[in-house]
Amino acid sequence: MPRLPDFSVVVWLRKTDKFAALKAEVLDAAVAEPYESTEYQGMVDFHWSAPNLPDAERLAEALKAAARHPELVLLRIMSRVDGVDSISIKDERRTRH
Repeated sequence: MPRLPDFSVVVWLRKTDKFAALKAEVLDAAVAEPYESTEYQGMVDFHWSAPNLPDAERLAEALKAAARHPELVLLRIMSRVDGVDSISIKDERRTRH
């Protein structure tokens, strides 16, 4: 069974009429292909792996320009390393209370 990477950069895009252009912008900025992508309830998520936190931070920085779009709902560095917190750069997920 494949093991999840220690660090992942995660982007959620709302699937609107601007999706194709924004997806192209995000993929161009990331330079690498995501290791995972899923579509669910009008959102598409992308996950890129990084071997360490500095590499994850560089990738997130490259994706920051795309975060200005309201259709980009989440830009986050996910950490699976004990003692290293995940970092949210943009998080506009709607939660139910």
